[in-house]
Amino acid sequence: MFKLNAFKKITLTCFGIFLLIINYPTTIINAADANTDFQNALSTTPKGLAWRDDDFTVADFAKAYQNRVANGTNLGNNSNSTVIQNASRINNAKITQSTNPDSPNTSVIQMTNATWQTGAVWGNMANDNYFDTTHEQTASMWIYFGRISGVTPADGMAFVLHNDPNGGDSIALSADGIPVNGQSLGVWGADWQTKNDKPEQLSRTAIQKSWALEFDTFTNFETSNITGEGNSFDSNIDPNLQRSDQHIAANYPANSTIYKNGTGNYGRQYFTMNHLQPNIFSTYNSPPTNLVDSKWHHITINWTPIDDFNGTLSYAYNDKNPTTGAPLTPQAKASYPIDLTQLGITSTNKKLYWGFTGSTGKNYQNNLVVFESIPSFVDAEAKSAVYDDSQGGTQITNSNTLVDPNADIRYTYSLNYKGWTRTWDGINALMKVPDNVTFTSGTITYPDSPNDKNPRPIPAEVFENVKDNQLEYLLPEGLDSDSRNAQIELKGHTIAKAPTQLTVPSVHSSFEGDNLITGADTQAFKIRARKLSLESSSPNPITLKPHESTTVPGKVTYVGSGTTPSYTTMNVYQTLNGSTTNLGKIVDSSGNFNLNFNADQLNKVNTLSFYVTDSYGNTSNTISRNINVGGLLTFGYIQDKVAFKSTNGSFGNQIIPRLGDWQVDVIDSREKGSNWTVQAKASDLILTEDLQTPLKGNLIYRDVQGKDHNILNNATSVATHTKDIEEPQTKNITDSWTSNSGILLSMENGNVEGNYQGKIQWILLDTLPNI
Repeated sequence: MFKLNAFKKITLTCFGIFLLIINYPTTIINAADANTDFQNALSTTPKGLAWRDDDFTVADFAKAYQNRVANGTNLGNNSNSTVIQNASRINNAKITQSTNPDSPNTSVIQMTNATWQTGAVWGNMANDNYFDTTHEQTASMWIYFGRISGVTPADGMAFVLHNDPNGGDSIALSADGIPVNGQSLGVWGADWQTKNDKPEQLSRTAIQKSWALEFDTFTNFETSNITGEGNSFDSNIDPNLQRSDQHIAANYPANSTIYKNGTGNYGRQYFTMNHLQPNIFSTYNSPPTNLVDSKWHHITINWTPIDDFNGTLSYAYNDKNPTTGAPLTPQAKASYPIDLTQLGITSTNKKLYWGFTGSTGKNYQNNLVVFESIPSFVDAEAKSAVYDDSQGGTQITNSNTLVDPNADIRYTYSLNYKGWTRTWDGINALMKVPDNVTFTSGTITYPDSPNDKNPRPIPAEVFENVKDNQLEYLLPEGLDSDSRNAQIELKGHTIAKAPTQLTVPSVHSSFEGDNLITGADTQAFKIRARKLSLESSSPNPITLKPHESTTVPGKVTYVGSGTTPSYTTMNVYQTLNGSTTNLGKIVDSSGNFNLNFNADQLNKVNTLSFYVTDSYGNTSNTISRNINVGGLLTFGYIQDKVAFKSTNGSFGNQIIPRLGDWQVDVIDSREKGSNWTVQAKASDLILTEDLQTPLKGNLIYRDVQGKDHNILNNATSVATHTKDIEEPQTKNITDSWTSNSGILLSMENGNVEGNYQGKIQWILLDTLPNI
């Protein structure tokens, strides 16, 4: 990937959204039920992060009020004494721990648990826990809205970004400096003054310079009987909503234009709040069934910057199973354009506070949060791939792909560290074993590691101690800015016998470190039905000394009901280096046979495959083997994504160096003195925004003498080596390249701004170049 920078300002308008409808009856409050529900939440908590003492700040509401008085921003007297009596300057947010044995060391925030409460928890910006608007960011967490018997649930929580002057002590404060409970959720303005008809006065009581995504569990739609308790914000969402309906919504709490004034009984004033609808991408056929169900629900929030003062925030609600971690459908998704100037972002300040607020009123519930990733600490991704090694390592990309029984199968996981302020250590890999697959060995490779770039075997006990169909492996190294990648490879085979077609389902694997929990889902596929099952105890590859003969054993078994056919009547078909031979009836009465190869039949590198047929037209699976005489020459780890440094297109013709270290390994287990050459051939670089516009320029190879070779559509030698030791040797061909040699990007003037991408084909030759 190559990025060409330019400067352009885009202005967008933010909208809100509402989803999610439920109904619950209103009866009496039972405190014992609230504690029962709280204990249920702790005992079923999904795996989350353990907090350090200074990772987050539990807001000090008394200090927030003192700051307001000190700054001379007290807004005057509140007209409603009932609300003042039922509110306090106490932050009800409490930090506790999960009691779920499957989720140890998981910190849980209990935001509220009784009537007339407010809570707020913020990332500690002094300890680098913030939202950086200049980078892509991902925050993920679990939320829980408790269903307490006999209680109408209220009022919910909000995910908030802000630059309020109160910083880590921020909360919506009434005109008298009281944290705003009820419909405000601790972030929207305080509609407590029945004589106020000025939205700008209301907006000053909200968290300032903020944007909020609310999870509102109680619809406030009173427009007649106005009591000054603030019960009207949701009146303009939908005329069909009922008192206990629930929704998700977003807007700017301190923007006075989102509040609309109305007049109720005796001329009392009230405000409604805009819930405008942006682009919604939902897999729900109908509104989601609930927010409040005493179950944990996952949220993923993604931030994508557009320019210095604009970006897009998207969320996915209910996108992950709390027990297995697997993706859930249906899920609700939406995206919002964000105007960062409303959040106090300037040319010098690019950071936002982030966190949660929550509140209750006359009704209540348990509002709980568990964090799974913290944007500014670690951003990393996990990807998976599945390969059928019995078919030459073909990647499986479709759930309808058919694979043979007893096929050699390989699962890979790629962990990529993107940043930011902390390392990702203590990564525990919890890799699910799908039905009808068995893993027998594996390796882990750190291609950027300053210590060891070679593949390291995963201990055998990992594969021997499978519990709940899951491999558990603590990675030997963490990831950071100096070592960004880890490649996990699991080798095994599909089930040996499949009289009917079987399915290998997608499974979710989780990678749980100190500062991030993430995961990846594998590709599903199918195993074709086979009446004949073929096995071989031979290794792959088979490595021979020069002039050495070998025998490859095979065993065929019949799968299914009915009379077993005679093995001695079966035929064995062998393909060696592209030439197929019917070896005839060489199977004994127990199903065993041998393939014998003399030294003069074999080349230095050989491909072998074989299968068995019976007289009823049944065909076995095919077994493939590589036979290498005198050692093996092959590619090892090849970095799947490489990049060049970003540049400004106005600088004219220029040579762009590579970004970071590249990794292209060659493994040579042949005799000392053997030679190899690697060639490279590149495609055009195409603008990713339209996949049509080519870059004016091309990739070149600059040799040690400084001579440039065009590798665009031309296979060009870029590395050579003569093996200088007897033991197997691994060489990264880029080790000898400098910032001004090796593969570089030659760029011309006049290119369109954006990201460009293309492909490099690597070719390994068992020879030195003819120079």
